[in-house]
Amino acid sequence: MRSLRSFKKDKSGLLILDLAVSLTIIAFLIWVFGGVIGTLAQNSREVALRYQLNNFRMLLVLYKELKGYYPEDLKVLIQSSHRLSKADELIFNEKFLSSLEQDNHGAPLDAFGNCLYYDSRKGVVGSTTKGYENW
Repeated sequence: MRSLRSFKKDKSGLLILDLAVSLTIIAFLIWVFGGVIGTLAQNSREVALRYQLNNFRMLLVLYKELKGYYPEDLKVLIQSSHRLSKADELIFNEKFLSSLEQDNHGAPLDAFGNCLYYDSRKGVVGSTTKGYENW
């Protein structure tokens, strides 16, 4: 028959083994799901960038149709409100774009947190994020 003293040693050894196995399983799950979450975050930023650029491009076309020229910079586009005529309702106002993330100078940032580039002569807007410059 086993003594009480040897039983306690065996039980503590088993607890350490259980703890090691549990920590290994948890670390593996964090590693697997961390990669999945990182991929999902990257994909969501790409979708957000695609929509953001599309919206800016449409707004620039609308601005040019209303004013006859492109704005000097994107800050003007963000801070202005526009009507088709004095009797018409607002088409969009500055509140429409207020949710955009902006840098310290009020310039809009893309979905990755980088500045957007803008050519006021051509009305071209794009991202400065590496790998997304040609979107």
